Order: sequence, then structure tokens, then C-alpha cells
Amino acid sequence: MQETEKFCIYAKNLSFVFHAENTQPLKDLSLEVQSGETIALLGANGSGKSTLAKLLTGLLEPTSGELNVLGCDLCTPEGRHEVRGEVGIVFQYPDEQMVATTVEREIAFGPENLRIESSEIRRRVDHYLAHFHLDRYKNQSPVNLSGGEKQRLALASVLAMEPKILIMDEVTALLDPRGRELVMASIKELKGKTTMLLITQKPEEAMIADRLTVLREGALHDLGNPADAFQNQALMQKYNIQPPLVFNLLHAASRAANLPENN
Repeated sequence: MQETEKFCIYAKNLSFVFHAENTQPLKDLSLEVQSGETIALLGANGSGKSTLAKLLTGLLEPTSGELNVLGCDLCTPEGRHEVRGEVGIVFQYPDEQMVATTVEREIAFGPENLRIESSEIRRRVDHYLAHFHLDRYKNQSPVNLSGGEKQRLALASVLAMEPKILIMDEVTALLDPRGRELVMASIKELKGKTTMLLITQKPEEAMIADRLTVLREGALHDLGNPADAFQNQALMQKYNIQPPLVFNLLHAASRAANLPENN
């Protein structure tokens, strides 16, 4: 079996260059993701996280290297076209992906383009309207929603297509605590059923993942299990990551009790 057949996402020596800006956000990046895994991706602003997300969805063409997603070679136009119905992405700024005139039509848009039966589309629309507390807005234009409501709508619209891979690009950035709770609950429900890449700048959100990765200087670094990584102070300092508060409290308690810490 070839390496590309073992993983639903396989990248080797993947590079991408913005020729107009003469910048290279990704340099010889490698990534292997098995079906059903949830990967958290941390990184500073401008580190290339969103660029990687767009490459994985076929929205950008790799400059060099290998990139295979769900058996599709994304270095070819045919592969990028084929994968777009199988990989869903929710952007940080939801206005970038709104296309319909009403909230209800927005959720139905993707499944309609996938030629899903009308009765099933109706079921999915009703489910996600209720799940994300958007029922009362169903006949309103998305432009009239708040930032948090738009983000919930964007996620509902992507989930309604039931993608095999779900990429979330800082989806909680605009949400209030209740909205964030709804989104994170949805992610937990999908864990193990859908392959997910969770791009975030909030380390506490990474705790839901199977693996923690960091994008720095164009390369992807796999730090392993999030809980183990966050307890390793030397590792956190190396990658300039502020672990969730609970781990800082554990370190403080260990120092107070004069216990050895995980370094």
C-alpha cells in the first residue's frame, strides 16, 4: 500500500509561494492524518495556517511537493476539483462564504449543489437551524446577523453538506461564550466520525484534539497528545505557547508542593 493510501490527508515536502508578494508561507511541510483524527493547529498570525487550509480544500495549487487528500492528487486540477465536495471549510470571517439571500437558503445551498434529495435537505436544514439556535432568523438575510450568528450559520452550512473532512479556521474568534459553547459541542459530537483540522489561537480549544501541531517558519511540528504537550514547560517555551490556565495552576501547585514537574 502506498503512503498516500494509508492516510486521508498526506503531504510531503509541500511548499507554497505567493509569487506576487515574493513570500513562502509553507516550506517542505509534511503531514499525515488518519481517517477520524482531530488535529489542532496552532501558530502565530501570518504563519501560513489559512494557506494550508486552502491547499487542503483545493482552493490553492501547491507550488511543489506532494499533497493527497481522500485519494485525490491536489497537485492536479482534476484532483482539486474532485475533492471540493468532500472537504468543508469554515473561515474565520464568515462573510467570505455567504452566498444566499436567507439563512434557510444558505444552509440548503451546499446540499442542493451536491444534488441531495429534497426531503433530506429539508431535514438537514431544520436540524441545523435548531441546533445553532437560528430558527427565528431563517427568513432573514445573512447580512443582518451579528458576527457570532454569521459564524454559527457558516458552520451550519458546511455541516449540512456532511463533508468527510472538516477544516475550521479560528471559527470561535467572533463568538460570545454561548456561541462558542455551541460550536465546541458540535465539534465534540463529530470527533471520531469526521476527520477534523481545528485551526485556533486558543490552546484550551486544542484539548479536544487527538494531536497538537504547530506551524512555525513554514514547517509543521507535531507535539503529540495535547494534554502531555501542555504539561511540558520546556516544549511550551520552545514554541512560545501559553498553555491553558489549568496547566499553569498544576505547575504552580507542583512548585508549592516541591514536586518534580514534567520537563
